[in-house]
Parts: sequence; C-alpha cells; structure tokens
Amino acid sequence: MKIKGFSARLALMIINWYGNGCYKVQASGFDIVVDPDSSQSGSRLKGNLILKTSSPFPIIEKENEIAGPGEYEISGAVVRGSVAPGSSREKIKTVYRVVADGIRLGFLGDISSDLDEKALDSLGEVDILFVPSNPHGAKLAKTVEPKIVVPGWGDPKKVALDMGAKTDAQEKLVVKKKDMDEVEGMSVVILKS
Repeated sequence: MKIKGFSARLALMIINWYGNGCYKVQASGFDIVVDPDSSQSGSRLKGNLILKTSSPFPIIEKENEIAGPGEYEISGAVVRGSVAPGSSREKIKTVYRVVADGIRLGFLGDISSDLDEKALDSLGEVDILFVPSNPHGAKLAKTVEPKIVVPGWGDPKKVALDMGAKTDAQEKLVVKKKDMDEVEGMSVVILKS
C-alpha cells in the first residue's frame, strides 16, 4: 500500500510562476525552470533543466540548458523546440513542447505574433499552454486549443478576460496525468507570482 501511495505522489506535477515568463515545473523528481532571467526571483531558481525561449544568437550551450530549436531527452522528459516568429540574426525565439509525467506542456515565451505552421506542428497537442499576456495571448491559446492556459508576461487577467473566463489567482497549479484525461474544454489558470 505504501508503494502505491508513493508512486501516486510522484505523478504530481506542480507549477509555480515567478513573474514575466519564469515558471518552475516540478515533475517526478525532475525540475524544469523556464526563462529564469526574465524575473528577479527566477535567477535564483535551480532545476535539472533550464529552458530559454529567447536567446542571443549565436547560442552558447550551457550544461542542463536548452536555448534553441532541436529535440532532446533529459531524465525522461522529452523536449522539442522550434524557431518562433520574431526570431532575427541577433536573437532566436523558440517555442517548446515538453512531455513530462505524460503531461504535454507548451511554452511560447513572449512572442507577439501568430505561430506559423512549422511551430504549430512542433507543438502538436498540448495539455497546458503557457502564453504571453499580450494581444496575441488569447488568440494563440484558441489556435493551439490546450486543456489549460496559463498566462504570464504582463497582466494575466487580460488573457482571461479576452477568453471570457473568470478566475481567481492561485499560488500554484497541481495536476496529475489522470486529471488531464478528464478535462473537457479549455480553462484559464492565473498563478500568483
């Protein structure tokens, strides 16, 4: 019985927001930090994997950090990055799809345009989508059609209003794979930073 309870705890995914585009995702013994440099408190976060949605070009690779397009597998998490609209010779923007604990996460960063077909194909089906709180946030969410939308960058309530959702901010988002299987429609979750 203890083994069953232990494995059930491992299947929990906990997501916290640290402002701007900085998120920490805690999966089964594996922590992912997204865009830690975008937030003052995020720069102190530690993780097994660091994802950067915007990086100066050329990309300088660092240990446990992904800062550009490609396919990766780290400690059971599968990561696929694709070049995002708005990239230039000086800065590359990347959208990511991460599958951890069977939950599909999509990170768009602070993009301010629609996704092209290549980026949409790279994302595929997404359970939880992290969008910017700019005029494109709600439109991007409606295009990708995730089960849960988590806005960041700016005023997350703006995305909720644009999507016709009423929601109170919560400290963290806690999900399990089985929860994702039961979600119908699309909901917006606003996290406190």
